Amino acid sequence: MVHLQWLNESADSGDEVVFFYSGHGARGKASDGDKELIDEAIVPYECTAESLIWDGDLKQMFSDFETTRIIFIFDSCYAGGMTDLKADGRIVVMACSESGLSYESSAWENGQFTYYFVDQGILLGKADIYDHDGDKETSDVVIEEAFDYAKANCQYQTPTISDSFENDLLP
Repeated sequence: MVHLQWLNESADSGDEVVFFYSGHGARGKASDGDKELIDEAIVPYECTAESLIWDGDLKQMFSDFETTRIIFIFDSCYAGGMTDLKADGRIVVMACSESGLSYESSAWENGQFTYYFVDQGILLGKADIYDHDGDKETSDVVIEEAFDYAKANCQYQTPTISDSFENDLLP
């Protein structure tokens, strides 16, 4: 949590903050400040019930960031339940539905979603559909393009998105 505190203190109002998590997800009952009967969590490396970071806890951790542009990306089982984080000026990209599983394989060397969203879509530029800066020689993949590419290519899961950004498709 120290790193999130540093990020909060470092981010200015005009900055764009990206929180990317790829790992295990969990479901259960939590006292995390929301009214959900079943909550979702990300599982840190300690991998104990006490170390789970619940969706409501993440919402609280990001509640006082100055910036109006935060991108959350989750490649984990039950990621679709991370919609507690949605708010104006935020995009929440989730590898699967709220009750879905997120698959990984040595063939992708990642989770399937991360492979198509990051490796293929962003890094190799395969998701670059629109020319954002007038220079067709450079690749400027934006979140929505990478999401669309991953959703079209993921075979075993259905990625979801909550997009509350103004001025969509900005690089």
